[in-house]
Formats: sequence, C-alpha cells, structure tokens
Amino acid sequence: MAFSGLIGRNDWRDRDEIQSELGQRRTEHLADRVNELEERVDHLALLSVALWQLLSESTGWSEDELIKRVTELDLRDGKIDGRVTGNAIDCPECRRPVSRRHRRCLYCEHELGESGAFGNVVR
Repeated sequence: MAFSGLIGRNDWRDRDEIQSELGQRRTEHLADRVNELEERVDHLALLSVALWQLLSESTGWSEDELIKRVTELDLRDGKIDGRVTGNAIDCPECRRPVSRRHRRCLYCEHELGESGAFGNVVR
C-alpha cells in the first residue's frame, strides 16, 4: 500500500513538471508571436505614413480629406469601430456566402484565394 502511494506521488510530480514545461513553452511561443505582430504593425504604420506623404505631396489632398475617407470606409459595415471589414463573398465552388475571415468555404471546404490587393488584410 505504501509503495503504490509513492508511485502515485511521483506520477503527479512528473505530470506537474510536464504541464509546467508545456505552459512555459506556450508562453514563450505567444510572446514571440506578439513580438512578430508588433513588428508587422510598426512596418505597416511606416508604410502608411510614407504613402500618405507621397499622396498628399503629389495630389494636394488635405488631412481632413483623408480623415473623411477613413470614416467612410469604417462605416461600410454600419459601425465606426476602426476596422475595415469586407462583405461576405460567394464561394466560387458552391456559391454559398462565406465571410472573408475564412480561408476555406465552411460548406464545401473549397480553398478561397486572396481577392485583390488587400485580400490578406481586409477580412
């Protein structure tokens, strides 16, 4: 009886150590992913500022015009939330409506390609 109790305690300790290690690895993975996403956002912000400067210098558009256009785009989904969401698309295979957030059709599992220049950004 005492022998089985010792084995049980060791099993629990091993299990706890494994879970702890898995949790630590998951945390490290998530931290790496957050850093990667922050770098992407920083890069996109830099590109946006550069593009805006080029446009405003070459067209004479004002910042007020930019803000008006941003508001128009934001309102396309019916709410001002700082997001651009595309409308649902029809699956080219089964013709059912599919959210742009999905990479595959939920009905027929057809692989949906990126649509247009902003297909991988606007979802």
